[in-house]
Amino acid sequence: MEWPIDTSAFSFMGSLPPEPLLDPKTKHQKTGVNGQPLYSMELMCFWEEGAELLTVSFPGAPPVGLKPGTPVKVTSLSLSHCSVDARYGLTFRAAKVEPLGVAGHGGVWHELGAGADPAGRPVDG
Repeated sequence: MEWPIDTSAFSFMGSLPPEPLLDPKTKHQKTGVNGQPLYSMELMCFWEEGAELLTVSFPGAPPVGLKPGTPVKVTSLSLSHCSVDARYGLTFRAAKVEPLGVAGHGGVWHELGAGADPAGRPVDG
């Protein structure tokens, strides 16, 4: 079962570069429902009361500009239960992870607003 997550109160930033999501047994890259290769990326998730590091998987080749320190937009984030052998846990999945400020939209600072840090919080100066 997958639970959708409302990301409207969150800001995200890349922590580590995207990597192919590998099957632990075969070491081959996993594919999604539509046959697209799956990738995973560590993201810092910021909200009003703090921050948390999440590993998020997503289908398709990572877009250009998706790298550590880049503010990103996460589309259709969900949480699901998983198990590998006798271990259980939770996984975060997204339909898309892309850098904020894509061409034609004025860049990252236009998206976040002047005087904001990468998490979108106001800064003095």
